[in-house]
Amino acid sequence: MSTLVIVLRTVSLLAFAGPMLLGVSGRHGEPKTRASQKGGGRAPLVANLSAFGLFFPSLLIFSGSSEASMALPLALAGCLLALAGAALVLRSRTELGPAWSFVPKADQGTGLITTGPYRLVRHPIYLGLALLAMGETLAFGSWPALMIVLSGIVPTFAWRARAEEKLLTDTFGDRYDHYRKQTKMMIPYLL
Repeated sequence: MSTLVIVLRTVSLLAFAGPMLLGVSGRHGEPKTRASQKGGGRAPLVANLSAFGLFFPSLLIFSGSSEASMALPLALAGCLLALAGAALVLRSRTELGPAWSFVPKADQGTGLITTGPYRLVRHPIYLGLALLAMGETLAFGSWPALMIVLSGIVPTFAWRARAEEKLLTDTFGDRYDHYRKQTKMMIPYLL
């Protein structure tokens, strides 16, 4: 049983690495180009990366025993949640195409993306990454890592989303305001 738990934990980690390492081509076959960055500070990104810098060591240092009675169900549920999060991140990045970036940017040339996962939420990549991190905490049975997700990673995603919202409002004006009224920020039907 412990071997299967370790395999599931490894898969959950690879699920996180996949979206970060895989290049995603432009939306619907469009060429890869980068929209120019306009404003948007890097502080939310730095804070977010710092939270992840605390998350991964805590995940490994404080992981639960792979022999515990709940290790297999937690590892399985966590792995599935992490894979679902990775799929959402990849699908969202594909939909964004050249508009995707680590730092907030917006460009009239790439247009306002409101299709795919963006029909339901304005920031599906952050939702997917949060699901990934939550899945890993379950897979590893690491409660300290869960506290870092809830108190560090999720709040910094919200901070990043607010910075992007301001930039998108400045760039797209009424179109973005209308889109904002129609969709939730990160959790469909709630937030």
